[in-house]
Amino acid sequence: MKRSFLLVLLLWVGASLGGDHPKHVRETLKKVKEGVYGVFGVYEQVNYENRGFISNAYFVVTDEGVFVFDTLTTYKLGKELVETIRNVSRKPIRFAVVSHYHTDHFYGAGALKEAGADVIAHEWAYEYVSRPSSWNFYEARKKLLREHMEGTDMVAPDITLTRDIDIHMGEITIEVRHFCKAHTPGDIVAWIPDKKVLFSGDIVFDGRLPFLGSGNSRDWLKCLKKILELDPDVLLPGHGKPMLTRERIRDRVNWTYRYIDDLRRTIRKMIEEGQDIDYVREHINDALLEIDPSYAQVPVFFDVNPVNAYYVYFEVENEMLEEGQ
Repeated sequence: MKRSFLLVLLLWVGASLGGDHPKHVRETLKKVKEGVYGVFGVYEQVNYENRGFISNAYFVVTDEGVFVFDTLTTYKLGKELVETIRNVSRKPIRFAVVSHYHTDHFYGAGALKEAGADVIAHEWAYEYVSRPSSWNFYEARKKLLREHMEGTDMVAPDITLTRDIDIHMGEITIEVRHFCKAHTPGDIVAWIPDKKVLFSGDIVFDGRLPFLGSGNSRDWLKCLKKILELDPDVLLPGHGKPMLTRERIRDRVNWTYRYIDDLRRTIRKMIEEGQDIDYVREHINDALLEIDPSYAQVPVFFDVNPVNAYYVYFEVENEMLEEGQ
């Protein structure tokens, strides 16, 4: 059963919405605010043709060097990211923050280390790289991407945090924060108060369902509330387009919150009615469509929502046991 869910997840991780495949990361370079730049992966699953370039990475040029957020999916893409940064600035690349240890965000870390950056991540990264399943996934990626994976290693971070680190670079302070367990146990964000720019990783999703199988859905809701409290002017997600207005940001954060909350409430009600996991998986799509028919328009809702329900069922069941229900 879990193997079939993994297959659905792999198909979903970047479900294709079409588009060309950039031959170099720099072809996607955008300046999103003064001193802040991004490169943007395609809306597809990882495959040989797109070279694994399905996620975003960002960098900030300061008087004292360059700060990078996320490192892309392979060593080669990480090298292209470094080359793209060098086209903008010759200042030293000092720090590379990894939002979370999923393959499309940290496999390029070796190229950033090679360029002189200290890699920063949540301490959960060490648990991830020590798991046999993570190495099995790494071997699967090598078979899928073949020569595109050359030079790629599972690089552990140089600096870890469990909550807060402040990085001072010239006149800019970058606040690196672990608000909660959300998409994974080790999600971190970066916030630049002076620019009101937030690098969110995969905590906020735009145009597709969030995957709820690696982290904690209850805590994820707390994370989303914290993002709304920050009230950023610019939100830069791990996938998708940059969100450049407060209205757009609030809409997408609230949408992510509503979906997770709808799913959790519906599953809790089903458990209270005595339904088992098989019933929940079979009926969860219809139940959510009764709440909001627009969910049917979200790409891969019908395939991924039952996968999310599988994981959240056990999470909610445990919560109810702790409550004595």
